[in-house]
Amino acid sequence: ARLGLGEMPEGNGHWPRSLEEAVSLLLKGLSEQARRELKQAKEDELALLHATLGTTLRNELGLWSGNTSLLKSCGSETMHPDDASMVIIKAARQELLRER
Repeated sequence: ARLGLGEMPEGNGHWPRSLEEAVSLLLKGLSEQARRELKQAKEDELALLHATLGTTLRNELGLWSGNTSLLKSCGSETMHPDDASMVIIKAARQELLRER
């Protein structure tokens, strides 16, 4: 299911270039229910999002298509897109946990 992140234009100049930008974009695209579910998820449950939310992030944020700036911000420009998408999901969850 799409998150409603909108169509991400092709080309690195249009994708989020940092982890912070990617998290912001993700959180803006989540429904209130999805935000609650992500916030309440236990750390070991986040892997269950790999095939759904993770796939959406990898496709729409250019992780498979050369967004090396975002990969680098997630840890390394040579890291696997699967790992980068999980870094983004975990960072989004942490951001939600900081909210009151």
